[in-house]
Amino acid sequence: MQHISKTTLAKIFNIAVALVCLIAFFIGQAHAVWYEATGQAVVVNGNKDAAKQAATQEALKQAMLFAGASVQSVANLANGLLKNEEMTIRSTGEVEQLELVDEIFNGDVVTVRIRADIFPKGKVCSAQHDEKHFATTHFRIRNRAQLTQGNMPHFDKAFTQRLANAMQTQTENLRISYVAPHTAKFDSRYTDQNIRTLAAQSNTQFVIIGVINDLSMSEEKGSSLFSPWRSSSPRRVFSMTLQVYDGINGGLLFTSSYQGEEEWTFDRFEDIDEFSSTFWQSRYGQAVDSVISEAIEDIKQSTACQPITGRVISVVNNRISISLGRDNGISEKDEMYLYQAKEVIDNRGREYLQYSLYPGTFTVESAFSNSSVVFSDTGVTANIQSNDFVVKK
Repeated sequence: MQHISKTTLAKIFNIAVALVCLIAFFIGQAHAVWYEATGQAVVVNGNKDAAKQAATQEALKQAMLFAGASVQSVANLANGLLKNEEMTIRSTGEVEQLELVDEIFNGDVVTVRIRADIFPKGKVCSAQHDEKHFATTHFRIRNRAQLTQGNMPHFDKAFTQRLANAMQTQTENLRISYVAPHTAKFDSRYTDQNIRTLAAQSNTQFVIIGVINDLSMSEEKGSSLFSPWRSSSPRRVFSMTLQVYDGINGGLLFTSSYQGEEEWTFDRFEDIDEFSSTFWQSRYGQAVDSVISEAIEDIKQSTACQPITGRVISVVNNRISISLGRDNGISEKDEMYLYQAKEVIDNRGREYLQYSLYPGTFTVESAFSNSSVVFSDTGVTANIQSNDFVVKK
């Protein structure tokens, strides 16, 4: 009877259902990231080697999937670690370094901890067609005195609205779904916290923060007897800086500056309606639109391989409500990761994010417009809490 119980337990937990702790040190989008994963497996019929192999494979698989890498070489890498029984360095294009840190046998359970330096492929990824939702604020005007030229006091609001409309028109899966009715000037000490707060309030994953640096206008150049062809219209500059953040952890994904200049065809003392088609169809308005299009393409590239991430809303009777739904590209039978995130501080005062994945497979049972209900294949949801995170596999 005892033998049957162990075998059943092994099947229920798929031999390697475990607590997987991933510690990711975010060096930047173009660099590899170190992940630590701890996998557990049940020892069946006294076969410790098989249990150890299963735990190692599960830990490495979860780490690679979570990092966005492929898992085709998991078995070979795990077997290589087991054969050497010591720290191993291996290169597969995506796993730059792989180490077996330690192993612990406690009764019928083996715990194996690995450490992997993972560099996921970024050119092609399963997340590139997922719906990406953004929150933003009205772009801050660095020098509002420049708005008196044309009397455009609401240009910040008009520009942000134009950006939102253009993003929806020019892309298939990017949406600015929330615009806070104010401008943002975050204290650098609290930027991460403010970004996460804005994302949580708007139920979005990404946050755009922008500053319009320059709207200055040059002096008019009058025509002369020797150059009658020279335009007498002044020229106006448009310059901005844009940043895109991951609203889940507050990390900066992308930043860039843009600049354009074009003829200002309106009368110097004319009051301009910054929301009107007359303005946006002018030569200057079209120049600003060109800058917007360039910025949208950069935003699309910087978020293409970021998997859609949401939050746990509630847990009731082993059913978990999450903040992702059909609007985010979620469908029934999609599989999800659920995890906790917390900040850890090293002895030098540097902050890192630590991810703890919940074991098992979570499958979408019902998908609605902006939420879904998922269930666990193990039925174990006791430790899952509201505001934990969920990410599409």
